[in-house]
Formats: sequence, C-alpha cells, structure tokens
Amino acid sequence: MMAFFRPWPLVLVLMAASPAAFAQACPPAGAFVPTRVVTFSTWMAEPIYSSAEGRARITALSGLTRPDSKDFTTGLTRTSTNLELRVQGWQFDLGQGRRCVGLARVEGVWKITEIKVDIAREYPPGGCQYRVIRTHEDEHVAISRDAFRHWTPQAEAVLRNAATQIPPRITTASADAATAEFKDRLIAAMKPTFEAFANELKLRNAAIDTPGNYRRVNGQCPSW
Repeated sequence: MMAFFRPWPLVLVLMAASPAAFAQACPPAGAFVPTRVVTFSTWMAEPIYSSAEGRARITALSGLTRPDSKDFTTGLTRTSTNLELRVQGWQFDLGQGRRCVGLARVEGVWKITEIKVDIAREYPPGGCQYRVIRTHEDEHVAISRDAFRHWTPQAEAVLRNAATQIPPRITTASADAATAEFKDRLIAAMKPTFEAFANELKLRNAAIDTPGNYRRVNGQCPSW
C-alpha cells in the first residue's frame, strides 16, 4: 500500500502486493509514484518605523560602539528573515516494520518577516535630524530588499536541486521521522546560501555606515 504521510494527512491506496514483492525494490517494480513537485515563493514585510527608543538604547542594540565611547547611534534598521518549509512524502508498506519512503512535495516560502526601523526619540518627526536619519535608514531598507531579491533565484535553485538529490529508500523509521529527515536535508543544503545572503547584507550595510558617510549625513543639519 502506498500512502502520503504527514504533515498533510492524505492516505491513498494505489496497489496491493505481497511484502516479498515489495521488498525487491524501492519503489516496487510497476508501482505508481507521483511526480515530485517543488514550489518556492517569497514575501517581504513592509518596514515599521518607531521612535520609541532613545539614543542610548539604539546604540546598545546596534553594537557598533564601545560602552565607554562618546559616540552614539541615532537610527537602526533590523531585518529578520525566515524559511518556511513544508514537506510531504509517500510510502509503501513492505511489512515487518519496513517501508519504502520517498519525497513527494516541497513547498518553500522565504520571507522577510520584519524590517524594523528605530529612530531615536530625541529627534522627533518634522525636524532636520529626523529627516536625515530616516533617509539614511531607508538606504538600509533598500539594501535589505535588494539583497533579498538578488538571492531569491539562488535559494530557489538550491532547494530544487537539493530535492532531486533525495532518492527513495527503505527504512524502519516512522513516517514522521522520514519527513523530518527530508526536511533537515533540505534545510542543510540551503544553509550556505542563506549565510551568503547574510554576509552580503552585512557588507553592503557596512559600506554606508562609515565615519565619512556619517559626517556627510550629520552635516546636513546645523546641530545634533
């Protein structure tokens, strides 16, 4: 018997044969195995602007200055990402606690779950300082979105390729354990891509967070 196993509780009987016949191959000869389907999509949250935090707190959150430094951070953009991965498999019961399992469907959704922009409350909206801080932080927002778009095709390609590298196999593990193993292998395959994305994001943000650029930005207002 073949069945699709969780997280989608669909059970579909496709053929019947003796355990001995099933044990010859995985999948059994002549068995119908569904075409593997892989989908990948993305989603980006809109930036949320906040003036709830003061300069001291934003400076601490940024981690860009030493505790004893007289410098302070007036704005901070934080971007959070997440991969949602749903995996579905099929199985043939081979008897005696053995089953032939394979990967049937993968749904990947890569998200920017949050873009939070803090602007120090010492600089209220409407003032020169608020305007230049927000303009600078909006550059960070644009960098996050652009890097995310840049790495999306690579992330999708890696997921699709990783899915093709998971062959059917015979196991005594539960259906849930087999699904978890498939998912772990896919996540591990995508990890280098997400690390490369994070590294590019860090480098591009650092490129505009320089003393020279800060002097240029701060020079647009008469006082701080």
